[in-house]
Amino acid sequence: MGFLDQISKTLSQGVDRAKFEAEKFQKTTRLQGELNDLKRQVDEKMIEMGQRAYDLHRAGQISASSIAELAQTVDQLRASLVVKEEELKKAQADAYVETVSPSGPTAQSVPITHEQPAQYGPSSASTTEAATKNCPTCNFQMPGSAVFCPNCGSRASF
Repeated sequence: MGFLDQISKTLSQGVDRAKFEAEKFQKTTRLQGELNDLKRQVDEKMIEMGQRAYDLHRAGQISASSIAELAQTVDQLRASLVVKEEELKKAQADAYVETVSPSGPTAQSVPITHEQPAQYGPSSASTTEAATKNCPTCNFQMPGSAVFCPNCGSRASF
């Protein structure tokens, strides 16, 4: 039974290691979350402190040159922000304008009729040329004998 005892021991060690790694992962993830929360709180307070220093400088209550430089940079950035917001509004308001040619749709210059050879009897081209039909795809009015639509190229129904 030494072999089965060895397998049991190996499995038990594997389970113990997996349990340890899972607990370690859980602990490090929790600590990382707590660290991130503390960093976020520090960042929020730094932003709040900076905003108060900016407001005090603008009110004339602080006259430090380093704060004055930072306040000037903030003012320039805010001005750029306003300009970019206006650009964004204009870009969002842009609409596509479809250009339409004054003469309407232009037909392709490809043969659109199919004439039967003389061996099949007299050509009825004169009667079929006079009739027209609409393309089933783009509704373009085309000759009744058209095989393909001269506007969109779709095969005309017979």
